[in-house]
Amino acid sequence: MGKLYYCKNCRAIVKEEHDSPCCENEKLMELKVGAPVNVKGSKLKGKVLKIKGDELTLVIKDGSNNKFIKEYEYDKLRKVL
Repeated sequence: MGKLYYCKNCRAIVKEEHDSPCCENEKLMELKVGAPVNVKGSKLKGKVLKIKGDELTLVIKDGSNNKFIKEYEYDKLRKVL
């Protein structure tokens, strides 16, 4: 299981601990299993189920309360605070 981090200011998810591409901020926190995330460019929100390398497995609920499991690259996601 790899480690990913998110910036507290811009909520971007990054791989390196001291690298925030958007705002050069060093206030990075570790992204943990169960954390809520948002898929960029859509209204999908989910929770982190598993972190494996550059990919995250998410549990996504739709309007009918059905659960789906999908995998996304870390750069396609943002942390929901």
